[in-house]
Amino acid sequence: MSMTIELSVYEALTDVGVKPDAARRVERQIESAIASGQEAMRREMTDQLMTKADGAGLKADLQKGIAEMQKSIADMQKSLTDVQKGITDLTWKLVTFVVAANVMMMLAASKLIT
Repeated sequence: MSMTIELSVYEALTDVGVKPDAARRVERQIESAIASGQEAMRREMTDQLMTKADGAGLKADLQKGIAEMQKSIADMQKSLTDVQKGITDLTWKLVTFVVAANVMMMLAASKLIT
């Protein structure tokens, strides 16, 4: 296909009166520009497109990150459960202390009254 394009450019130029050497130079410059553009596009695509291997690596990294996050969440849930248990224990100790203190004050008050 590119040979057809090159010949048609050369023929078109020579048909309109451009000297064959000049027409050949123009043809080569066009060919060089096309090749250069294709190479630049290949480099850009290589830099910007993800390969299957890149995708697999990204997937593995994401799965590892998700697993680490799930472990962190589980650790935090355990810590919260431990804190809640500690608060519950402390609440019962406080209630027990308040009830015991009230009973002692009532006993002391009843001894003072009698």
